[in-house]
This record gives sequence, C-alpha cells and structure tokens, in this order.
Amino acid sequence: MTTIKLLFGTTWRGGAWGLLGGTMLGTAYGAIFANVLFAFGLAAQAPFDLQRDDIPRAIVAVLVLALIGSVMGALFGVPTGLVVGLLDGLLIGIVTRVFFFPLKDAKTYRRVIAITCAVFTTIAAWLGFFAIMLFYADRDKANVGTLALAVTLPALIAGVASAFISRVIARWYEQESAR
Repeated sequence: MTTIKLLFGTTWRGGAWGLLGGTMLGTAYGAIFANVLFAFGLAAQAPFDLQRDDIPRAIVAVLVLALIGSVMGALFGVPTGLVVGLLDGLLIGIVTRVFFFPLKDAKTYRRVIAITCAVFTTIAAWLGFFAIMLFYADRDKANVGTLALAVTLPALIAGVASAFISRVIARWYEQESAR
C-alpha cells in the first residue's frame, strides 16, 4: 500500500464516519439536552398541580423541544463531526505510516489508534463546540466559563465515539495490509 492510498483512505473514512457520528450524536444529544432543561424548569416551579388536561400539552412540549434540540444539536455536530473526522482520519494515517507501516501487531495498533483518536477528538471537538457557542452567543453577555463547561460533556461523548470509529478505520488498514 502506498502512503498516498493510506492517507487518502484513512482521511475520507474519518470524514465520512465523523460526519455520520457528529450528525447522529449531535441530534440525539440536542434532543435529550432540551428535554432535560425542560424537566429542570418544571422542577424549579414545583409544586405544581398537573391535571389530566395538561398531559397532551406536555407531550407536545416534549416533542417540540426534542425537535428544536435535534436541530440545534445537528448545527453543532455536523460541522464539528466533519472537520474533526477529516483531521482524525488524517491523524490515523500519519500515525499508521510512521509507527505501524508495515503492520506487525494489530492489537497494539488498534489500542494506540483508539487512544490517539479519543484524546485528539475530545480536544478538537471541545474547541469546535466552544467556537460555535461563541459564534452564536452575545459576546457582551456570554459567560465564557459556563460555555466552556457546557461543551465538555458533548466533547467527551465525541471522544468516546471516535475511539469506536477508529476501530473501523483500523480494521480497513488491517485488511488492506494483509493483501
């Protein structure tokens, strides 16, 4: 396998999987996050008298918040997933070429790639999410510390997902190097 084929193969796979993962996880996180905020808002207003007539409106509110949260989550997950995925794929290709070319120990290779991707993606996703938050926030009123903390959990989720996605790319390299 040539270096160009290796770098191209890992980069486009990283971008494609990053886009898919960013879309799916961003959408899910946004839907859940919006409804968790709704639940905290209800709890802050306790005690409240829930009537039978309120149940349909509550269900509609949960669904509408899930939809809005999904769209907002996708606004963060899609661009960050694509960019970080491409960079992650390129990083996998570089690490593979420098340290695991030709492949001798597949188990060690998978572990190194998973850890490298998890750490890189967590940091890069945190920076990406933080930049998007600052872009949308009112800079005069934004609490930077709160924004930094708010993007930590989604960045950690992205890092864990990246570790799993890296296994798919590592498996591709293992199969290609066995030919």
